[in-house]
Amino acid sequence: MALKVAVGSRNPVKVKGVEKAFKIFYPDVCVAAVPVKSGVPAQPIGFDEILEGAKNRASRALQACRGFDLGVGVEAGMYTVEGLWFDVQVTAISDGENRVTYGFSPAFQLPKDFARRLVEGSAEELEELVDEFYGTTGIGEKGGFVSLLTKGIVVREDLTFYSTVMALIPRLNRRLYSNPNLRR
Repeated sequence: MALKVAVGSRNPVKVKGVEKAFKIFYPDVCVAAVPVKSGVPAQPIGFDEILEGAKNRASRALQACRGFDLGVGVEAGMYTVEGLWFDVQVTAISDGENRVTYGFSPAFQLPKDFARRLVEGSAEELEELVDEFYGTTGIGEKGGFVSLLTKGIVVREDLTFYSTVMALIPRLNRRLYSNPNLRR
């Protein structure tokens, strides 16, 4: 019987990245895209908001798809380190039993002007600034800002893939992660 996974987004880049990650470990996986609200601002700022958005998407997707095994939420957001702002994607995987696992993508530094405008609130989300600067439309549903910055070497689907694989680690290694007193 196939593992049934509900992804809390209709963004094709997020759905493809999640599906690609799950198919490596669960070849018969069935992935469904479900539009849900994240419950956080369009541009989450700080790890608390990013994690909350990912967790909300995962649990709401699972609630919307009765009979599914897992809910997955992917949330992109920004955080600061030493005065610099970075973009990261977080994946949350919920099994409906109050067990949520998280994974993070590689992060990349945001241009100072973009970060300033997002923090000040003069722009609603990163995609808006990127589309304005580069003359693109809907870059977040395509290769993402990272694809423009890396000349197509890394695309947003890759970030979703890696954050999802990282969120799967505790599930793939249950014995290691469920026993607090593990000895060899």
